[in-house]
Amino acid sequence: MTNINYEYIEDYIRNLIVCDDEKLAEMRSFADKNFIPIVEMESEEFIKFLMVTLNPEKILELGTAIGYSAIVMAKSSKNIKLLRTIEIRENMAAIAKKNVEAYGLDNIIEIINGDAYEYLKTEEEKFDFIFIDAAKGQYEKYFDICIELLDKNGVILCDNVLFRGMIANQSLVKRRKITIVKRLRKFLKRIKSDKNYISSIVPIGDGMILIRRANE
Repeated sequence: MTNINYEYIEDYIRNLIVCDDEKLAEMRSFADKNFIPIVEMESEEFIKFLMVTLNPEKILELGTAIGYSAIVMAKSSKNIKLLRTIEIRENMAAIAKKNVEAYGLDNIIEIINGDAYEYLKTEEEKFDFIFIDAAKGQYEKYFDICIELLDKNGVILCDNVLFRGMIANQSLVKRRKITIVKRLRKFLKRIKSDKNYISSIVPIGDGMILIRRANE
Protein backbone atom coordinates (compact mmCIF):
# COMPACT_ATOMS: atom_id res chain seq x y z
CA MET A 1 0.00 0.00 0.00
CA THR A 2 1.28 3.46 -0.92
CA ASN A 3 -0.71 5.47 1.67
CA ILE A 4 -1.97 7.64 -1.20
CA ASN A 5 -5.38 6.00 -1.52
CA TYR A 6 -7.41 3.62 0.60
CA GLU A 7 -6.15 0.08 0.19
CA TYR A 8 -9.50 -1.11 -1.12
CA ILE A 9 -9.39 1.58 -3.84
CA GLU A 10 -5.91 0.48 -4.92
CA ASP A 11 -6.97 -3.17 -4.93
CA TYR A 12 -10.10 -2.42 -6.95
CA ILE A 13 -8.22 -0.42 -9.59
CA ARG A 14 -5.47 -3.01 -9.88
CA ASN A 15 -7.97 -5.84 -10.23
CA LEU A 16 -9.47 -4.03 -13.22
CA ILE A 17 -6.12 -3.86 -15.01
CA VAL A 18 -5.54 -6.59 -17.58
CA CYS A 19 -1.91 -7.32 -18.42
CA ASP A 20 -1.69 -9.17 -21.71
CA ASP A 21 2.08 -8.80 -22.01
CA GLU A 22 3.85 -11.78 -20.47
CA LYS A 23 7.29 -10.16 -20.62
CA LEU A 24 6.11 -7.07 -18.75
CA ALA A 25 4.46 -9.29 -16.15
CA GLU A 26 7.76 -11.13 -15.70
CA MET A 27 9.62 -7.83 -15.36
CA ARG A 28 7.18 -6.60 -12.70
CA SER A 29 7.55 -9.89 -10.83
CA PHE A 30 11.35 -9.61 -11.01
CA ALA A 31 11.21 -6.05 -9.69
CA ASP A 32 8.94 -7.05 -6.81
CA LYS A 33 11.11 -10.01 -5.80
CA ASN A 34 14.29 -7.95 -5.91
CA PHE A 35 12.85 -4.81 -4.25
CA ILE A 36 13.47 -2.70 -7.34
CA PRO A 37 11.06 0.27 -7.50
CA ILE A 38 9.16 0.60 -10.77
CA VAL A 39 5.94 2.49 -11.56
CA GLU A 40 2.82 1.30 -9.76
CA MET A 41 0.28 -0.54 -11.92
CA GLU A 42 -2.25 2.32 -11.92
CA SER A 43 0.52 4.82 -12.73
CA GLU A 44 1.53 2.63 -15.65
CA GLU A 45 -2.02 2.85 -17.01
CA PHE A 46 -1.93 6.64 -16.67
CA ILE A 47 1.37 6.82 -18.55
CA LYS A 48 -0.03 4.67 -21.37
CA PHE A 49 -2.98 7.06 -21.64
CA LEU A 50 -0.64 10.06 -21.82
CA MET A 51 1.42 8.44 -24.57
CA VAL A 52 -1.63 7.88 -26.75
CA THR A 53 -3.09 11.31 -25.97
CA LEU A 54 0.05 13.42 -26.29
CA ASN A 55 1.78 11.40 -29.03
CA PRO A 56 5.31 12.56 -28.14
CA GLU A 57 8.10 12.01 -30.63
CA LYS A 58 11.06 12.53 -28.31
CA ILE A 59 11.07 11.46 -24.67
CA LEU A 60 13.62 11.95 -21.91
CA GLU A 61 13.42 9.75 -18.81
CA LEU A 62 15.44 10.22 -15.64
CA GLY A 63 15.67 6.92 -13.77
CA THR A 64 15.62 3.77 -15.89
CA ALA A 65 15.83 0.98 -13.30
CA ILE A 66 15.20 -2.25 -15.27
CA GLY A 67 13.71 -0.38 -18.24
CA TYR A 68 10.09 -1.11 -17.37
CA SER A 69 8.57 2.35 -17.82
CA ALA A 70 10.71 3.07 -20.90
CA ILE A 71 9.39 -0.08 -22.55
CA VAL A 72 5.81 0.76 -21.53
CA MET A 73 6.10 4.20 -23.12
CA ALA A 74 7.77 2.94 -26.29
CA LYS A 75 5.15 0.24 -26.74
CA SER A 76 2.23 2.60 -26.16
CA SER A 77 2.77 4.91 -29.13
CA LYS A 78 4.15 4.33 -32.62
CA ASN A 79 4.86 8.05 -32.83
CA ILE A 80 7.96 7.85 -30.60
CA LYS A 81 11.20 8.33 -32.52
CA LEU A 82 13.59 8.56 -29.55
CA LEU A 83 13.38 7.66 -25.89
CA ARG A 84 16.56 8.54 -24.01
CA THR A 85 16.73 7.21 -20.46
CA ILE A 86 19.38 7.83 -17.81
CA GLU A 87 20.32 5.36 -15.06
CA ILE A 88 23.06 5.88 -12.48
CA ARG A 89 23.42 2.24 -11.42
CA GLU A 90 25.54 0.22 -13.84
CA ASN A 91 23.89 -3.10 -12.96
CA MET A 92 20.40 -1.68 -13.53
CA ALA A 93 21.43 -0.14 -16.84
CA ALA A 94 22.76 -3.53 -17.95
CA ILE A 95 19.49 -5.28 -17.03
CA ALA A 96 17.49 -2.56 -18.76
CA LYS A 97 19.57 -2.94 -21.91
CA LYS A 98 18.82 -6.68 -22.06
CA ASN A 99 15.10 -6.07 -21.49
CA VAL A 100 14.96 -3.40 -24.19
CA GLU A 101 16.78 -5.66 -26.65
CA ALA A 102 14.37 -8.51 -25.86
CA TYR A 103 11.56 -6.25 -27.07
CA GLY A 104 13.49 -5.17 -30.16
CA LEU A 105 13.22 -1.55 -29.01
CA ASP A 106 16.93 -0.72 -28.94
CA ASN A 107 16.46 1.33 -32.13
CA ILE A 108 14.16 3.67 -30.18
CA ILE A 109 15.29 3.44 -26.55
CA GLU A 110 18.77 4.78 -25.76
CA ILE A 111 20.08 3.90 -22.30
CA ILE A 112 22.77 6.09 -20.77
CA ASN A 113 24.58 4.92 -17.64
CA GLY A 114 25.40 8.00 -15.58
CA ASP A 115 24.27 10.60 -13.06
CA ALA A 116 21.03 12.25 -14.23
CA TYR A 117 21.94 15.74 -13.04
CA GLU A 118 25.42 15.67 -14.58
CA TYR A 119 23.90 14.38 -17.81
CA LEU A 120 21.28 17.13 -17.89
CA LYS A 121 23.97 19.80 -17.71
CA THR A 122 25.36 18.57 -21.04
CA GLU A 123 22.13 17.81 -22.91
CA GLU A 124 21.21 20.20 -25.72
CA GLU A 125 18.36 18.34 -27.41
CA LYS A 126 14.71 19.30 -26.95
CA PHE A 127 12.04 16.84 -25.85
CA ASP A 128 8.25 16.96 -25.93
CA PHE A 129 7.79 14.65 -22.94
CA ILE A 130 10.06 14.31 -19.90
CA PHE A 131 9.52 11.70 -17.19
CA ILE A 132 11.34 12.42 -13.92
CA ASP A 133 11.67 9.31 -11.76
CA ALA A 134 15.21 9.50 -10.35
CA ALA A 135 16.47 10.67 -6.93
CA LYS A 136 13.42 12.22 -5.23
CA GLY A 137 15.39 14.77 -3.25
CA GLN A 138 16.79 16.22 -6.48
CA TYR A 139 13.50 16.85 -8.32
CA GLU A 140 13.75 20.63 -8.16
CA LYS A 141 17.29 20.57 -9.55
CA TYR A 142 16.21 18.22 -12.32
CA PHE A 143 13.19 20.34 -13.14
CA ASP A 144 15.16 23.59 -13.46
CA ILE A 145 17.17 22.08 -16.30
CA CYS A 146 14.42 19.91 -17.78
CA ILE A 147 12.13 22.89 -18.32
CA GLU A 148 14.83 24.38 -20.56
CA LEU A 149 14.98 21.11 -22.54
CA LEU A 150 11.20 20.96 -22.96
CA ASP A 151 9.54 21.91 -26.24
CA LYS A 152 7.09 24.81 -26.10
CA ASN A 153 4.03 22.60 -25.71
CA GLY A 154 5.80 19.74 -23.96
CA VAL A 155 4.83 18.05 -20.71
CA ILE A 156 6.88 16.99 -17.69
CA LEU A 157 5.64 14.12 -15.54
CA CYS A 158 7.18 13.47 -12.10
CA ASP A 159 6.54 10.26 -10.19
CA ASN A 160 6.50 9.57 -6.41
CA VAL A 161 5.74 13.18 -5.50
CA LEU A 162 3.45 12.21 -2.59
CA PHE A 163 6.13 9.79 -1.39
CA ARG A 164 4.14 7.10 0.43
CA GLY A 165 1.86 9.75 1.88
CA MET A 166 4.68 11.43 3.83
CA ILE A 167 4.30 14.68 1.88
CA ALA A 168 0.74 15.16 3.12
CA ASN A 169 0.91 13.54 6.56
CA GLN A 170 3.70 14.45 8.96
CA SER A 171 2.97 11.42 11.16
CA LEU A 172 4.05 9.14 8.30
CA VAL A 173 7.45 10.78 7.85
CA LYS A 174 10.38 8.50 8.64
CA ARG A 175 13.43 10.15 10.17
CA ARG A 176 15.78 9.01 7.40
CA LYS A 177 13.42 10.51 4.80
CA ILE A 178 13.05 13.99 6.34
CA THR A 179 15.32 15.74 3.83
CA ILE A 180 13.60 14.16 0.83
CA VAL A 181 10.17 15.09 2.21
CA LYS A 182 11.20 18.71 2.84
CA ARG A 183 12.62 19.04 -0.67
CA LEU A 184 9.59 17.48 -2.35
CA ARG A 185 7.23 19.74 -0.39
CA LYS A 186 9.27 22.78 -1.41
CA PHE A 187 9.23 21.67 -5.05
CA LEU A 188 5.47 21.07 -5.13
CA LYS A 189 4.69 24.35 -3.37
CA ARG A 190 6.87 26.24 -5.83
CA ILE A 191 5.30 24.65 -8.92
CA LYS A 192 1.74 25.10 -7.67
CA SER A 193 2.32 28.79 -6.86
CA ASP A 194 4.18 29.68 -10.07
CA LYS A 195 1.84 31.20 -12.68
CA ASN A 196 4.32 30.32 -15.41
CA TYR A 197 3.18 26.70 -15.17
CA ILE A 198 -0.02 24.72 -15.37
CA SER A 199 0.18 21.65 -13.18
CA SER A 200 -1.95 18.91 -11.69
CA ILE A 201 -1.11 16.54 -8.85
CA VAL A 202 -2.65 13.15 -9.53
CA PRO A 203 -3.08 11.00 -6.38
CA ILE A 204 -2.56 7.60 -7.98
CA GLY A 205 0.27 5.15 -7.41
CA ASP A 206 2.78 7.03 -5.28
CA GLY A 207 1.54 10.39 -6.51
CA MET A 208 2.38 12.08 -9.83
CA ILE A 209 2.45 15.67 -11.04
CA LEU A 210 1.92 16.85 -14.60
CA ILE A 211 3.56 20.16 -15.51
CA ARG A 212 3.58 22.29 -18.64
CA ARG A 213 4.18 25.93 -19.40
CA ALA A 214 1.19 28.25 -19.11
CA ASN A 215 -0.16 29.63 -22.37
CA GLU A 216 1.63 32.82 -23.30
